[in-house]
Amino acid sequence: MKIGKKIFLQLVLIFFAGTGMSLAHPFYVSICQINYNEQNRSLEISVKIFADDLQTALMNRGISDLHLGETEENPETDTFLSEYFKDHLSVLVDERLFEFHFIGKEPEDDAVWCYLEIQDVNTFSKIEVRNTILTEIFETQSNIVQVTFDGRTKNLLLKKGNTQGSLLF
Repeated sequence: MKIGKKIFLQLVLIFFAGTGMSLAHPFYVSICQINYNEQNRSLEISVKIFADDLQTALMNRGISDLHLGETEENPETDTFLSEYFKDHLSVLVDERLFEFHFIGKEPEDDAVWCYLEIQDVNTFSKIEVRNTILTEIFETQSNIVQVTFDGRTKNLLLKKGNTQGSLLF
């Protein structure tokens, strides 16, 4: 489902306002920004997600003692995160499925930014995103996807039962 800029901005503001909370948050949302880098011919993907939700997802996969963003963080955390994203996020560009590389992560308050990259992407007219991040855990999980290409930005709102969408440029 495509969402308007007004609704997108409201959801983003709610998410950013919530990252300063120390108590459990009342909503479940992630933000996935996909930007086309023409010079590098790559898609740069940034995913912002609540750290506690991400740890819960990994615990459900049998990964404990993660300590995401802490000094005693599990040294295999990046591998665990990469595997999780490979299972829950996919991008098709003009009907071609691309694999991404996990670049790294950056904790921010109660959230974490995860960075991915897809290389060797030529200009395109259609991008399709499947985003099932945290939908296996939270019935009300919303995943906002924002794609910027050729100076234009378009958005998708994905959730359980509607985890895939496409945008035409």
